[in-house]
Amino acid sequence: MRSLLAAILSLFLPPRGAHRAPDRTPPPFPAVRAERPADVTLADGPPLVRPYLAAWERERDALDRRHFQRERRRAAVLATLGQGYVPAEAAA
Repeated sequence: MRSLLAAILSLFLPPRGAHRAPDRTPPPFPAVRAERPADVTLADGPPLVRPYLAAWERERDALDRRHFQRERRRAAVLATLGQGYVPAEAAA
């Protein structure tokens, strides 16, 4: 009785466990992973500069531009009054 049930189940269910039948179709080509040098960066890889770093640099540059503009205006106003002005960065 058991062998009859096993025969019927083997027709409808795939084999299981260590005695599983091997695949009948081989893969179309072997999966070969090509090694590449460490200094090669793929074009579709992650961005080279992180967005938060680029945003921080833009903010820093904007602050520097405003600071230097303020220094130039201060020097121009003091020059109209006949006074010399040396920025703190240049005096150090």
